[in-house]
Amino acid sequence: MPQFQPDQCAFGDLAGYGAWDISHGREHIQFVQVLAARSPPVSLPDPDLLALLTAGGARASQVQSHYTQHQLLRQALGVEGVDLSQVNLDDAGDFYTWLGYHAAEHQQLRAALGIV
Repeated sequence: MPQFQPDQCAFGDLAGYGAWDISHGREHIQFVQVLAARSPPVSLPDPDLLALLTAGGARASQVQSHYTQHQLLRQALGVEGVDLSQVNLDDAGDFYTWLGYHAAEHQQLRAALGIV
């Protein structure tokens, strides 16, 4: 069952950022767990992604770690996407564009993993 609502966040809403971070991070954990339960198992690292939008000064590093995780998921599942590391999350236009691309990719990942 999906744990994530990727389009439920508004630019500048810090409480919304926190809720997004938690559900987003939990979905990444779910992706890793579902892959590990396959036969044969697919083992991916499980980076802490529970604070991406709320990472403060570490946000650029979190965005890069997140993108690396997406690249590994893409390889494992045959999903394609855009470079999610090229974003200025302090710009409303970039934020919403990134959120849209990111939501679409998570939808593809859930479908590839059979999470409906």
